[in-house]
Amino acid sequence: MLTELEEAPVAPVAAADLAEHLRLSTGLAPLDAGEIATLEGYARAAGAAVEGFTGRALIRRRFKWAVTAWRDACREVLPVAPVVQVNAVTLVAGDGSWEAVDGAKWRLVQDQFAPALAGSGSGFLPAIPTGGVAEIEVLAGHADAPEGLPHDLRQAVLLLASHYHEQRHAAGARMGEIPMGVQALIARWRKVRL
Repeated sequence: MLTELEEAPVAPVAAADLAEHLRLSTGLAPLDAGEIATLEGYARAAGAAVEGFTGRALIRRRFKWAVTAWRDACREVLPVAPVVQVNAVTLVAGDGSWEAVDGAKWRLVQDQFAPALAGSGSGFLPAIPTGGVAEIEVLAGHADAPEGLPHDLRQAVLLLASHYHEQRHAAGARMGEIPMGVQALIARWRKVRL
């Protein structure tokens, strides 16, 4: 189970950039706080959708992944990318007691699409207690601010947020559609899942 430990500090696209794209900021009257909050909501929703489609974190923040068993005793692919660092690995027993695993017993294998936690020293990951879990806390994301995002991902968020804004009064099905331009922009970032 992957849990977001903190909300992204900023939306993947600034409300002002979205307003400019939608041509809402004509200079006649500045946007009020309510309009800015609404645009930021669309930008955050579009960012979350792009993250869901790609399995990637856009804005850097902390995540915790709980796993009950390793698929491979030596290397476990993490469910989010790109991972900047692994902050902690904790083993939690079935009775709730826990133990922080020494950082010398594991290492982060950097990979643009499939970062992994791997064993070091013996080569094996620490054993998960019977009935327990391993909790891995990571810092993941492409950038700290929208300007640092890969251009195609930022553009995908901008287009999808615009789509949400334009379809805000449409009945159900239209909101769920992903515009073809957005699909094209995120295609190379998507993980193929079988």
